[in-house]
Amino acid sequence: MTDKLRHPALSQIETKRDDVFAFEIDGHLSAAETDDIYATLEKAYQQHERINLLVRIGRFDGFDWSALFSESTFMGKLHAIKHLRRYAVIGGPSWFQTAIAVFDPLFRVEVRHFDYDAEAEAWRWIYDEDQQAG
Repeated sequence: MTDKLRHPALSQIETKRDDVFAFEIDGHLSAAETDDIYATLEKAYQQHERINLLVRIGRFDGFDWSALFSESTFMGKLHAIKHLRRYAVIGGPSWFQTAIAVFDPLFRVEVRHFDYDAEAEAWRWIYDEDQQAG
C-alpha cells in the first residue's frame, strides 16, 4: 500500500536567495493552489525584474482542468514568460521532460528537467552556481 497523497498538494520551499522561489507538488494540484503559485510569483515580480523558479514534483496526480482555462492561469503564464530567468523542474511524469524539450526553444526562459536523484544539481543550476565555480 502506498502513502496517501498530501492535501494540500502544494508547499513552498524555503530558499537562500530572495530572487529564487521553489515549490513542491505532491498530489493533485487544485485550481486554488495554482492561483497561489501565481500570486506568490506576482509579488516576486514586484521586487525583481527576473527570478529563478524550481518546482520539485513528488507524486503528481494531475491538476484541476478548470485552472488550465482560467484567466489567472493565462495571465500567470504570460507574466512568467516575461519574468523567469531559469526554471528547474525536478521529477514528475516522464512526459514532463519531453514537453520541456519541445517548448524550451520557444521562450527566453532557460528551462531544465532534472531527475529526482539529481536534485542537488538542480539547486546548483537554479542558484547559478555552475557558472560561478568556473
